[in-house]
Amino acid sequence: MRRASLLLLSPHLRAILSAAYAHFRRPAGGAHGVVSGWSRPQRPMSHATATADESVEFGRLLTGVLLTCHESNVYPSATVADAASALSSARHQSPTLARLSTMRSLGGLRAVSGHLAAASGASSSPHCVLFARALQILAQPEPVRLHKLSAPDSGIVELRLERPEARNAIGKEMLKGLRSAMDKVGADPTANVVLVASSVPKVFCAGADLKERRLMGPSEVREFVNTLRATFSSFEALPIPTIAVVEGAAFGGGLELALSCDLRICGESATFSLPETGLAIIPGAGGTQRLPRIVGRARAKELIFTGRRFDATEAVNMGVVNYCVPGGEAYQKALELAREINQKGPLAIRMAKKAINEGMEVDLSSALAVEEGCYEQVLHTQDRLEGLAAFAEKRKPLYTGK
Repeated sequence: MRRASLLLLSPHLRAILSAAYAHFRRPAGGAHGVVSGWSRPQRPMSHATATADESVEFGRLLTGVLLTCHESNVYPSATVADAASALSSARHQSPTLARLSTMRSLGGLRAVSGHLAAASGASSSPHCVLFARALQILAQPEPVRLHKLSAPDSGIVELRLERPEARNAIGKEMLKGLRSAMDKVGADPTANVVLVASSVPKVFCAGADLKERRLMGPSEVREFVNTLRATFSSFEALPIPTIAVVEGAAFGGGLELALSCDLRICGESATFSLPETGLAIIPGAGGTQRLPRIVGRARAKELIFTGRRFDATEAVNMGVVNYCVPGGEAYQKALELAREINQKGPLAIRMAKKAINEGMEVDLSSALAVEEGCYEQVLHTQDRLEGLAAFAEKRKPLYTGK
């Protein structure tokens, strides 16, 4: 099995999990609810004293969580820990589920998977081995994770960078994750705003993975950089607003990722740089084009020629970021902005972004024609009529995106 969340269920894998779940179901008398039909162990499972029976119990629980999340509104790349948290209403049904919902650390998952693997070694059940292996895979999360916020924030999507061992440096696997995330968000009609953030303390993204880059030949480097550039361009072209949440370092490709977003919010300890000329190369994922469009030609040349680092205060003064807030508060500020945007007419937001982006690339006369075409797209919508009705009735509008 490759390193991937088991929530990306292929029909074959789902059949295996379904069969295992059916095999472990017990007759009436078990708990009922989100995950029903399984009986609890007589005592809570201890990480250090897990038995084969408790391993089976955990396997049955994991199966139920996986299948439930596959049917629910949780993005496929969510981890089991997040899935269990989303199912918190069922915590009282099993102490194991309660523990699973608190296992947010990588070490916690590894500890459980390790003890289950040891316990399953004494059991003849192939299902125990399967679920122990499942936990081991899940203990190594993918470097990019998508998560859809629930009501009242439905419509807001988080894209999290999660590669702590490399300070979120962009290697081949992370690039694949970014491309996959773009595709999923672009195909989701319910997504209205995207927050791009890091789960790694004190770093947004350290740029390209130079250790991996050293092992590439010139043709591989060319293909990688071209793909990265195309990925950031696809992200910039998403029809919905994107907000980068920068706490800590945003260097090289990390800054280029942030520049491809519509808005950028940073904490006061954030630092920025496009250091590529110091490595005898140039920013190749859009930095030479997006930065001058934001800060002006002369300032962009200075920053790229020197590769110097600049802090959060300078970033906000130059217009690289929209807001600079106290350290640790960038996500909350970004979420506040996302909530404001999420309350507006979703079609209007999409057309406003289209009008601005396309209009900025042409002369004023042509840009006004772009605006006219975008306005025409919202003129005959149900949302426009709802907005007028809500204004007249002095209430909040209920937009549907139609």
